[in-house]
Amino acid sequence: MTAHPFVSVIVPVYNDSERLQLCLRALEGQTYPQHLYEIVVVDNGSDESPAPSVARPGRVRLCSETRPGSYAARNRGLSLARGEVIAFTDADCIPARDWIERGVARLSRSPACGLIAGRVEVFAEDRGSATAVELYEMVTYLQQKKHVEVDGFGATANLFTLRSVFERVGTFNGGMMSGGDVEWGHRVSALGYEMLYADDALVAHPARRTFGHLYRKVVRIAGGSHSLNGISSWSLLASFLPPVRYPLAIWRDPKLKSPRERGEAVGVALFVCYVQAWEKLRLALGGKARR
Repeated sequence: MTAHPFVSVIVPVYNDSERLQLCLRALEGQTYPQHLYEIVVVDNGSDESPAPSVARPGRVRLCSETRPGSYAARNRGLSLARGEVIAFTDADCIPARDWIERGVARLSRSPACGLIAGRVEVFAEDRGSATAVELYEMVTYLQQKKHVEVDGFGATANLFTLRSVFERVGTFNGGMMSGGDVEWGHRVSALGYEMLYADDALVAHPARRTFGHLYRKVVRIAGGSHSLNGISSWSLLASFLPPVRYPLAIWRDPKLKSPRERGEAVGVALFVCYVQAWEKLRLALGGKARR
């Protein structure tokens, strides 16, 4: 890989033009050489086109993918990308100014690496009055270091890889509504590539604020897990048992500042556990994965 390779940043978007503008503003102000990266925004069938958010001169290109699902959208972006390095983030993420620089530097130091997963800092809209859902998301969502070292993948909210890796491993499973980064990461690992975590390649991600938004995320992830692994009878039964270790780990998380915050976050964790259980049951009975 050259010292300063050309980088393609792929950003799928679905009904999120307002936050896309913040993302693009952060991407356009990167410390990486300006002539050595492009931004490919892929609209995944938004009700209103994000074109006004992208209508600016420079390195931003807009395309569309009508097949539902962010992984289908990412594959569309890949088909148009010109870079030797491929970077992924999401429309609701805000990359740090040196995000591309740090990610590329980490990738260049590890020639046998299949992917670099950067840190995702989940933040509340107002930390002083964070909702219970925000507190829960801040301590549980997008734990990239764990994803790499334990789960064997990197979340596409903050991911760097090489075009050559996709050429060998293949693209994402475009039919998955969630978990496509897990499935792809497992394929990367199966071919012997190294996976690394980069704490200094940072993007910020807003926490969900409401139970409605969290519910939609939980059922989407449950659908992705079902597509990836299926659901055994034992797994289905176990999901209805009262959880102990998960709420206890949340209670002990140092990001939570008081017993009230810990109690609220644990309450959300119990909500999530039982939403997952009922969604697993629905899928086991023949229901379709939801977006």
